[in-house]
Amino acid sequence: MAIVTVRGIALGRGRPKIIVPVFAGDGPAAQRQAAALGGAAADLAELRLDPLRLPGGGLPDGGALCGVVRQVRQALDGRLPLLVTLRTAAEGGSRDCLPGEYLDLLRSLLPAAGAFDLLDVEYAAAGAALGAFCRQAHAAGVAVVASMHDFAKTPPADRMAAALTAMGDAGADIAKLAVMPHGPADAAALLSATACARAARPELPLITMAMGPDGAVTRVCGGAFGSCATFGTAGVSSAPGQPDAAALRRALDALGDCLA
Repeated sequence: MAIVTVRGIALGRGRPKIIVPVFAGDGPAAQRQAAALGGAAADLAELRLDPLRLPGGGLPDGGALCGVVRQVRQALDGRLPLLVTLRTAAEGGSRDCLPGEYLDLLRSLLPAAGAFDLLDVEYAAAGAALGAFCRQAHAAGVAVVASMHDFAKTPPADRMAAALTAMGDAGADIAKLAVMPHGPADAAALLSATACARAARPELPLITMAMGPDGAVTRVCGGAFGSCATFGTAGVSSAPGQPDAAALRRALDALGDCLA
């Protein structure tokens, strides 16, 4: 498996890394959550930008979002790598974006690139522009996590594997896939797709998970199939089925001991 290293954390080496979300409605609350992560079992932090609102309830523009990114970096005190995500409503987030607006917003974050290390880019929203955007992000010193999310179902395993490899082929540094299972067979299909994509593109780090209670097992054992990271909470969840980060670390360590 290839390795992407950010602030000394190697995604793709050792046990899967735990990403803990900062999910807040305004900048000061985001700062408080980030400052509290020092006592959590986080390997990386994720700042979700889509729930942020201005004091009057309006949507922050790129400049305001950059300000929050810098504030969260300061609160993290350099301790953790930071993944920045603006999840659209189309993929389970809380911000609607018009065609073209999404990538414009992401581009407006690049002046704050020194404050964050990884940027989530939705594969469907970016479309054919993903490759060019990846080059822009790389020039700014930011690695790209291309992502796809299906909150309704689990697609067939071959389609999931193909989506993961396509994200890498488009220029992403890491490919991420999250789906909604409706039973153990769907969770198994997600793991199978992860293993197939890893075999097809061993140079591409993957982050995969099935959401909700039926997918909880994939958050623990995904590393055995090729997933380099998973998500846990430190009190605030950003997606269905995210377990407590400390409990997740214990489970990952125990599984790692068994597989060693």
